[in-house]
Amino acid sequence: MAVPELTFLWNYVDHWGRVDPEFPAVNFQGKTYSSAELSAITDQLARALLDLGVRKGDRVVTILPSNPEYVFTFIAANKIGAITVPMDVRYRITDLRRFIPQVSPKVVVSMNAAGDNDILASLKELSGEPGFAGITYLMTEPADFGDSFGELLEKSYPLEEELEAAKKDQQPHEGALIIFTGGTTGIPKAALLSHVNVTLMCYLEEDFLSGILRGRGVTGTIKTVAALPPSHVGGTVELIGTALVGRYEMHLLERWSPLEVLQTIQDQKVQFIGGVPVTYAILVSMKELDQFDLSSVELSFLSGDKVPLELLEGIRARISPLVVVGYGSTEAGSEVTFTDIGDDLKELAKGYVGKPLPGMELKIVDDLGNALPAGEEGEVLIKGPLTINNYYRMPEEDRAGFSADGYCLSGDLGYLTADGGLYIKGRKKQIIRVGSYTVLPAEIEEVVVRHPAVSLAAAIGVPDKIYGEVVWLFVVPKEGCTVGEEEIIALCKEQLAGYKVPKKVNLRQEIPLTRIGKADRELLRKEVVAKIDQAPSNSQ
Repeated sequence: MAVPELTFLWNYVDHWGRVDPEFPAVNFQGKTYSSAELSAITDQLARALLDLGVRKGDRVVTILPSNPEYVFTFIAANKIGAITVPMDVRYRITDLRRFIPQVSPKVVVSMNAAGDNDILASLKELSGEPGFAGITYLMTEPADFGDSFGELLEKSYPLEEELEAAKKDQQPHEGALIIFTGGTTGIPKAALLSHVNVTLMCYLEEDFLSGILRGRGVTGTIKTVAALPPSHVGGTVELIGTALVGRYEMHLLERWSPLEVLQTIQDQKVQFIGGVPVTYAILVSMKELDQFDLSSVELSFLSGDKVPLELLEGIRARISPLVVVGYGSTEAGSEVTFTDIGDDLKELAKGYVGKPLPGMELKIVDDLGNALPAGEEGEVLIKGPLTINNYYRMPEEDRAGFSADGYCLSGDLGYLTADGGLYIKGRKKQIIRVGSYTVLPAEIEEVVVRHPAVSLAAAIGVPDKIYGEVVWLFVVPKEGCTVGEEEIIALCKEQLAGYKVPKKVNLRQEIPLTRIGKADRELLRKEVVAKIDQAPSNSQ
């Protein structure tokens, strides 16, 4: 069934509700919501939000995982022009105290708890503080606080005309979604994504992915797993949004659990999965992987970091015959480039991330902002219909994050080929400066993760009185394997320039990860700096 190009994400929900009403659109813990049910439920919730006083441009915060309540809230807010602000279910009271007042929401939709995180208790405590007055709280589980999300779906709201008016009173470039980004390198920035940013991204990605799958002979329903947190652009836009646009059979998981992901793929015969490199690294390293039937999977999509060759080959050998890598960011466009299925995996491992999507422009600049020719390395700048116009209420970040001619400053280092392909070399902000030399963490990590006993690695720069910074490395051995510090250093000395060799290797059972599965280098650095004694004896 052909996918039309529509303006708003909610257009697709209503379209499929009419065209294919019985389709199993959303699936969660044994419960299925058809396309018609999804359209009706989100209309009902949209009327409920209108009844609560929510209007176009107002913010609706969610503290929910990837579950139906999140999908309902996101689309219902979308229908009335409100801006959804998904927050991570792992946020503690300090995080919520920081983020919620920044967006001044009319409504907060939340679960009671996530693991040992008592979200309900945090919200109760915060509700009396400055910056929280006037917020309506909707709890998705029974609670002695706020209103019941479920009861809103059962009430009658004579607001059909108001809802239709709200749907019509929207413009493509108005705000649809706020994603907090950049939290590992500084003050989190509230990226304001418009309807165009969200809907066009989903349409282009769906067109690209379904084209590959149809070419592989997938003629029926495309099935996928959505397990990334909605507070990340990949969770809301690329997984949930793309599935809604393309009429994929979407299987929601509250959290990314490797065994649950594998079980879902096997049971539901999923053909397409997406994630970040660390999620695939965990899958490929699992002893249980071969116990699952993954023969239905045709395509694996990765984005978010450079991907070692060993991992790419492991995915192709053990998970899916096709591997595609994308590159993007919350601000620039959740995906700006895609590799092709015929691209050499060795080039992908070198940082090749493909060519830009239609309408997207790339250029490489030096430290002074001068454009560089093909083959020369500099900062990657991005502009196009997928790129945000501004951060929410952060004019200083607008000035710092965008060039005068409207390009988003990615903070990534890379170069363009003569035919417009992009290679990413690392993060400008993650550069380790050893004397007059610059070192990218990925340069070291890529060498170390090739060791057969290493699962994950993260390199950071640690202050040094002589060199300015020196390299420290954190290593997680594979399950059942052992590896020593001297062995790792010897490997680095063999394959890297001397100034890139770690001065210290820390062996750990785990490395802290950001909420989207990347090594949290900033947190590691803070831990180290808090402990080390800045004495000349530290310099080696």
